[in-house]
Amino acid sequence: MKIKIKLLAGTLSLLLAGIQTQAQAEDNVLRLYNWADYFAEDTIANFTKETGIRVIYDVMDGSETLEAKMMSGHSGYDLIFPGDTVAERLMRAGALQKLAPEKLEHLSEIEPGLQRLQAQYPHSRYATVPYTWGSIGITYNAAAINQRMPNAPVNSLDLLFKPEIAAKFADCGISMIDSPDEVMAIALHYLGRDPRSGKAQDLDAALALLKSIKPYIRKFQSQPVTQLVNGDICLSLGYSGDVIQAQRAADQAGKPVDFQYRIPFEGTSIWMDTMAIPVDARHPEYAYAFINFVMRPANMAAISNFTGYPTSSATARPLVAADLRNNPDIYVDDAVYARLFPGEDIPQRDMRARMRAWTTFKTARD
Repeated sequence: MKIKIKLLAGTLSLLLAGIQTQAQAEDNVLRLYNWADYFAEDTIANFTKETGIRVIYDVMDGSETLEAKMMSGHSGYDLIFPGDTVAERLMRAGALQKLAPEKLEHLSEIEPGLQRLQAQYPHSRYATVPYTWGSIGITYNAAAINQRMPNAPVNSLDLLFKPEIAAKFADCGISMIDSPDEVMAIALHYLGRDPRSGKAQDLDAALALLKSIKPYIRKFQSQPVTQLVNGDICLSLGYSGDVIQAQRAADQAGKPVDFQYRIPFEGTSIWMDTMAIPVDARHPEYAYAFINFVMRPANMAAISNFTGYPTSSATARPLVAADLRNNPDIYVDDAVYARLFPGEDIPQRDMRARMRAWTTFKTARD
């Protein structure tokens, strides 16, 4: 009987030890939520190798999904990557932790232009660390555009927003980012109106402008790289990183294509993705460790080189690939910064009005 009891006790001890080991393994995990392919290929593996912290990387399919998860509470994430306006709403709603500056090792290295941009978000500026950023502008196939219109106004939104010019490129394909808030903002700004307006007369003017070019738009999409490389489109209103990704994909495929990107002289929208810790994060200390890891200049440069977007680290810039850091429409100077306007948290009533205008535009008959 004593032997059986000893055997049973030993078995229980082994089971408890196994449970404890499993619990410790599960506890040594950073859960993060970010866009797909938004790190360098070895960022997460190198972090785990250095710290022993395993990373569970859930892919975000949209800012709306992120916001809904955070607002509902108990998201289960330790670190998230919200855009600037989303972060502002989340902080105001109490969904993010206020960060402790003494735990962040690279705050002084953030690009001055991004520090000024961050200052425009009074609620989230103390709860976020800038990650990557960019603008929305014109990516184009230089040969295709020049063939159809020598000396085309590639530095101007006239290239897209004037119907008589846009019509010249309809045969080689025009793409527009499928983002109502950003496109409406750019159209309104082009017309000399408040880019964040929800007024009926402003939205009617923007809608009329967009409808005038609807017959020449082939696709609405947020990832035009494949279509650019395949020759399905030659002109795209979209994110600044598209040109780097498209050029590298074309080079790898052995296609002699020259892609260019321009920030329109009329001005356009600048966006910034950030790193933030949810208020209910289980392991905020792991989140701080990850932020500090990716903010190292070498790691930030690797992320920039892989994604095609500039990172927030000014000290990383000399380490970034020359085709990226030397492009004045990607890594911009103060004069260009002055032509860019940030996103803004728009009241729900105005946002609904803008969404109705966008839906009317997209569903309009050509």
